[in-house]
Amino acid sequence: MAAENCDISAATRLRSGGCGPVGQMAVRSAFLLGAERVIAIDDVPERLRLAIDGGAAGLNFDDGDVFERIKAMTGGRGPDACIDAVGMEAHGPTLDAYIDKVKAAAFLATDRPSALRQAIHTCRKGGIVSIPGVYGGFLDKIPFGAAFQKGLTFRMGQTHMMKYMQPLLDRIERGEIDPSFVITHRLPLDAAPQALQDVPRQAGPLHQGGAQAAWETVH
Repeated sequence: MAAENCDISAATRLRSGGCGPVGQMAVRSAFLLGAERVIAIDDVPERLRLAIDGGAAGLNFDDGDVFERIKAMTGGRGPDACIDAVGMEAHGPTLDAYIDKVKAAAFLATDRPSALRQAIHTCRKGGIVSIPGVYGGFLDKIPFGAAFQKGLTFRMGQTHMMKYMQPLLDRIERGEIDPSFVITHRLPLDAAPQALQDVPRQAGPLHQGGAQAAWETVH
């Protein structure tokens, strides 16, 4: 749904923020729908490597200014569409991300929307911002003026599973997509509670920003 919201064509250049399971699926869905190029953004090398394995160009936001690098990668124009696959728990090395973190810790804000701000700033004029990342409250300091001047289109929401489940299962059965690549560990069902407690302390592929991890439980 996040990729479909981007109105992808053969000439579409797309930027996906966040390379957790949602972002990884968005990258592959974009190529499945015919995107010319996808830029994946994250700061975890293992996640970026997965996105690159899926055909994306990887960009680590710890390595420099994302806005300037994406402009350089898109001929100064910006991506045709931007996906915010991060949502309310974004983090990063920018001043606004640090302010979001402090305000949320002090219960002065509900969400940390730095990934959404970045999507708005980097998207080209007349482009689309697709938001599968979850937000839960009032968002602070969103550059709505920039969005208005650019004429951006926003599409967002929880995935419409009753619409997408059967078509996605059909694609899996035909071998067009294989979602099992996000599974990093296999364990018995009774070990799942302890595994979920271990997620924030783990490094490597298991660590999904302290918020999400992909597991396959074995009965």
